[in-house]
Amino acid sequence: MKKWLLLSVLSSTALAAAFPPSRLGFMAYWALVPFFVLLDSGSYKHAIKWGYITGLFLNMWTLYWINWVTLPGMIGAILYLPVFYVIYAVFHTFLRKRLGKPWLFVCIPFLWTGVEYLRTLGVLGFPWTSLAYTQTYYLSLIQYAPVTSLYGVSFWIVTLNVIIWALFAYAGQYRRVVWLYTLLLILLLFPWIYGKFVIPKDSDQVEKVRVAVVQGNIDPFAKSDSDFWDTNFEIYDRLSREAMKLRPEMMIWPETAVPCYLRYTPTYKDKVTNLVDNIGIPLITGAHDAVFKKSGGYNTYNAVFLIRPHNSAMPIYAKLHLVPFGERVPFTEVFPQLKAFLESFELGEGNFSPGNKLVTFKFQAGSDDTQKKRVKIPIGVCFESLFPDLIRKFIVNENANLLGIITNDGWFRRSQAPYHHAQAAVFRAIENRISIARSANTGISLFVDPYGHILQSSPTFEEAYLVADLPLRTETTFFTAHGNVFSVFCTIFNLGPIFVAMFQDNKEDSSDKTVVSIHT
Repeated sequence: MKKWLLLSVLSSTALAAAFPPSRLGFMAYWALVPFFVLLDSGSYKHAIKWGYITGLFLNMWTLYWINWVTLPGMIGAILYLPVFYVIYAVFHTFLRKRLGKPWLFVCIPFLWTGVEYLRTLGVLGFPWTSLAYTQTYYLSLIQYAPVTSLYGVSFWIVTLNVIIWALFAYAGQYRRVVWLYTLLLILLLFPWIYGKFVIPKDSDQVEKVRVAVVQGNIDPFAKSDSDFWDTNFEIYDRLSREAMKLRPEMMIWPETAVPCYLRYTPTYKDKVTNLVDNIGIPLITGAHDAVFKKSGGYNTYNAVFLIRPHNSAMPIYAKLHLVPFGERVPFTEVFPQLKAFLESFELGEGNFSPGNKLVTFKFQAGSDDTQKKRVKIPIGVCFESLFPDLIRKFIVNENANLLGIITNDGWFRRSQAPYHHAQAAVFRAIENRISIARSANTGISLFVDPYGHILQSSPTFEEAYLVADLPLRTETTFFTAHGNVFSVFCTIFNLGPIFVAMFQDNKEDSSDKTVVSIHT
């Protein structure tokens, strides 16, 4: 029992330590080895128990901050997400018993990647702890993401873990060890060499647009107080006018920077539109929105507005993928009693409705008519920035050439969450070779170029504005054009070994226990 607990804690703690803001991403290269050793012997009951416990530890270390957003969301996430570690552990054990270790070594990267992909699907999809996010500080190692998306990087990390595990397993077999070391070296060097080759030295010849992002640093709880709305606007008005000294061609405010239902609050709407008319550039801002139903009542939305100078039309995007239990209780249409039950405890869960369409904001940027740029920019709101395929759909919708992300990470307080969340933008930029402007209420606001370089970033919990020239998108990557081909392939690939294993006898043999043992 002590040995299994030690392995479980070691694996989950090392993996948690590899995620941002830590720059110890290399720890992910071996962090799964104790977990593999843990699963190396034992029954399905053993796999279920320790798969769940390891997943529980990892999610406790990395998701505790959800409590500051929504208590039921934290409880649900920490108790639900370990199920995917159980799924992995059970199939790992099944393949080990039926096919033996050599084939298991081959299957593990596909199995892990397939399960990781499945964990992101549906209304309860939650990709926060995808292994690839441990590598966002190592840009030269992840430049193949335009083909495989982040799942290819997860596959690569798991493969490194398997090789290290195999080195222990075959420690006494010289030829195998030499081949494994050679393979390990190739897997580390090849992505690095490719990354150094593909990242351009400069992008001076690419058309650029000058973007300003504003960070108001507003207490999220203060936004709900209408007496604070004037102060809120004064902060954004002041910061926006200061940013105009650097002559941006467009401006982005964070999620719910406008703390009211903009279309239905004339005084606040007038203040914002008058500011935009005065500064003379388009403004994209988060705000609440509502649509009244013919049958009575209304739906509320976490929305984004485009406001252009001297133009009364305001295109609106309503957030599609809501945070489960944070912005909406899932499955309330099927189980309305669940919503009533949770609301009776007043635990802070939201009541937004999901939007129903992709929206790309389009406008001309630039003051000189001869050099105006056509900007086509979709906006991912907060949680949406973690979903590669959703962001890809935003971009291909109307061939976007710039990506915006707005968020209010003030709920996360001074945890690692704002840093982790911000670093996810690195992958969205690389996957689609698109520049990103990210505006966060309390930080981290930043600009990312198409190769993942963070051009500028703001501190957390300070008022700030950033202005930078961002290259407009000029290429369509394999991932942008075709989507999750790699992750779907990995998921389907697993059916082959599983099918074969179903017709095999149990190949486990006590004489084959060559994997390193850990004594306590």
